[in-house]
Amino acid sequence: MGTLLSPVLSKRLANFKLTSKRIVRGGHKGERRSQRQGSSLEFSDYRLYNPGDDLRQIDWNTYARTQKYYVKRFLDEQELSVSVYLDCTKSMGVKDEKWERAKQLAAVFTFLTLTNADRLSFIPVGSPSNAYPYTKGRAMTNKVIDFIQETSLATGDVRFGRQLIKQANQGRKGSLTVLISDFLDDPADLFSALKKMQARRQQVLLVQVLLPEEAYPDYIGDLQLVDIETAGRREVSMSPKVMNDYKQLFDKHLETIQSFCQKRGMDLVSCSTANSLEETIFSSLLRKGWIGR
Repeated sequence: MGTLLSPVLSKRLANFKLTSKRIVRGGHKGERRSQRQGSSLEFSDYRLYNPGDDLRQIDWNTYARTQKYYVKRFLDEQELSVSVYLDCTKSMGVKDEKWERAKQLAAVFTFLTLTNADRLSFIPVGSPSNAYPYTKGRAMTNKVIDFIQETSLATGDVRFGRQLIKQANQGRKGSLTVLISDFLDDPADLFSALKKMQARRQQVLLVQVLLPEEAYPDYIGDLQLVDIETAGRREVSMSPKVMNDYKQLFDKHLETIQSFCQKRGMDLVSCSTANSLEETIFSSLLRKGWIGR
């Protein structure tokens, strides 16, 4: 698994799986409850026998008590389709630790999906790297995580929201969609993409990856700030007022995204690279109920 997931972390993750608010409606066999009735070993209920029913499903003990033919019904076990979208625009690579953490989180969701008999696709948004099509099976885990490790950042002026609008239809209907980004982009484009995903009945989880200095910059003096994505430049004299104005704009931007998500029934977790990967997983994600045993 390269350097993204350590053996110790992988062993600990093996005790968890992704949780979904929806009862699974997938068309392939898996390990999750579906609304359909099927042939798993988990009993659901009884119903009266109808001509044409499988005689092997008749409960003869119930017949002995009631003199009526009842058929056992069982829960069908289906798979969950998971789409992991990774923001590969230049802002994600402003520092190595930010890009590495974003890929680590993509690897975590990949591991939790493939080791629990669910189906996964990986979409690097804005990257020259191709998407990894839907795949399934524990044996594919290392291969997909290695693919994530080698994913490239965007090479030009690429905006996450605009690219996400174009790629929003790659996730399957009724699937679980995970977005990993800093979300430091025009929220209008992000919201358009999220609406398209929800129109496809997808449950959307947003994971925000930030450097500490993006939330609390500690720069001082006269500076020339350069936009890493557009190469735009601005002369700034850092002062308490400028810092305060930045903080207000930053907080307002996050509040706008959080408010939209709350109104639309989507979850967002903000993760600082100052915290360990383990703390993010077993504190933030577990507390949100995104993963469970």
